[in-house]
Amino acid sequence: MRWSAGLSAAVRQAFHEAISAAFPSVEHQPIVGYSKFGDFQCNSAPSLFKSHKTALNLKSPKETAEKIKEHLKTSLFSRVETSPQGFITVDICSSYLADKLRNVLSNPLKITAEKKLKVLVDFSSPNVAKEMHVGHLRSTIIGESLCRLLEFVGHDVDRVNHIGDWGTQFGMLIQYIIEEHPDCAEKTPAIGDLQKLYRAAKQKFDSDEGFKQKAREAVVKLQSGDPLARRLWEAICAVSREEFEKVYARLDIHLREMGESAYNEMIPPVVKELKDKNLLQCSDGAWCLFTNISSVPLMAVKSDGGFGYDSTDLASIRHRLVDCKNDWLVYVTDMGQEEHFVKLFEAAKMAGWYNPECSRCFFAGFGVVQGCDGKKFKTRSGEVVRLVDLLDEAVSRAKEELMRRAAEESGKGESACDGVSLDQRAEILGYSAVKYFDLRQNRTTDYQFSYDRMLDSKGNTAVYLLYAFARICAIFRKAQVDPETIDPSALRITDPNERQLAVLLLQFPDVVLGILEDFMLAEFTYKITSSFSDFYMNVKVLDTDEDTRRSRLLLCAATRKILKVCLFILGITPLERI
Repeated sequence: MRWSAGLSAAVRQAFHEAISAAFPSVEHQPIVGYSKFGDFQCNSAPSLFKSHKTALNLKSPKETAEKIKEHLKTSLFSRVETSPQGFITVDICSSYLADKLRNVLSNPLKITAEKKLKVLVDFSSPNVAKEMHVGHLRSTIIGESLCRLLEFVGHDVDRVNHIGDWGTQFGMLIQYIIEEHPDCAEKTPAIGDLQKLYRAAKQKFDSDEGFKQKAREAVVKLQSGDPLARRLWEAICAVSREEFEKVYARLDIHLREMGESAYNEMIPPVVKELKDKNLLQCSDGAWCLFTNISSVPLMAVKSDGGFGYDSTDLASIRHRLVDCKNDWLVYVTDMGQEEHFVKLFEAAKMAGWYNPECSRCFFAGFGVVQGCDGKKFKTRSGEVVRLVDLLDEAVSRAKEELMRRAAEESGKGESACDGVSLDQRAEILGYSAVKYFDLRQNRTTDYQFSYDRMLDSKGNTAVYLLYAFARICAIFRKAQVDPETIDPSALRITDPNERQLAVLLLQFPDVVLGILEDFMLAEFTYKITSSFSDFYMNVKVLDTDEDTRRSRLLLCAATRKILKVCLFILGITPLERI
């Protein structure tokens, strides 16, 4: 099924036509939203009365609402009511809901954006020679989910991993390797424990002035293309890349690496362009680009003549907008960098690279992960939590929970479920719990990490969602029927519990198409599972007459179909049995 929009678009269009018919001389975009007093509510009448009461000879908001009501399509709504304040609440016809759900069942589930765009999403971006830690969790998970969603609606998405593979730390590492392995010019040494190497090099850098000077010279050699420095740098990057890929494989993350080093040769031409456009000012020996965002400038060239992060970001945004001609750029990083990226976007406008009327630069900032004490999440020894350790602990706890439940349910132990072993299910449950617990949070605020809460089988957790999905699958096993063998025309909406679930399911396109502004897919997915649980508890699905049974099985099938897509976009692998 190819949706351009959900229920709200149909309702908005109906009100637009009604307002145009009632007041032909007025241009007005209907103010429509979901309502607790009905399926939808239109708040246009009070606004129209306030702005046009004299011109249209209107006596009250109530009268204005009644005029709109007279022109509403009766085929779409089963109930239309106006309040004394002029608000119009409506319920969608059950036949319309059933027809839309039949389409969901009969066709591939696909939502199409109004226009296909070329989108670059910059996310994850760990630093070479350092392990991924809990600070990389949110960027990686949010970025992957955004990419899945943008791809789902038809956009051409470039998933870029802007790794930190350039800078002064490499001079330190290269010089340390040269001193520890005098034969490295003939044979590249095996680099094992990169963390150990980094700590040793850093200790020597901080304590040995002679070494510090040589390390700085090694940076210059690397940036100048010295063959040995380049070879050692590549070896360091390869070891880091291998470790990053292990984490990405575990979380099913897909990225194209294009790190800071890729822009090294682009920086000088960009600096020249900015100078030619009189956008750079010399301040204390550095070439700076000042914007109206902050008194702190972007430093295109440092006082020592070198290039830093600002230089790289200026080159990268130009490359992405001008050379690659992306329509959207999405930067997924922590809120602490918001001012920097707002300045970067403004600089791109000043340089003529970015025209907000034609393209869009979006800062998808997020809050930090905290411990239960409200401080940055760290180990007991005060170190930053390694991401691999966090994932291992989540899987371990998920496995314990699965074994406990299995013991309660006849001691199934390590028996497989549909060919999925206990270890595999523990990984799916553990990784899903981590992802969902992050994605369900308000993106821009900090949140407190808790294994206990994220692995709770009750409430708004991945565990609850996965059990709900498995429950739907169990219904079909118990019924001994494949829902695809049931004619979709058998679906009817007759019960209030059915209506509630149907209205929610058909909001899916609205949620998906508005995701960049309001990342609420996790909350919507939870609402689906909660609504389905209410439906299943309050009506009989199997133990009823044949027509009702077939209809409700189809509603279960529609729920499973939409829920499966939601879980995929969230990066969660559904299980038919747990």
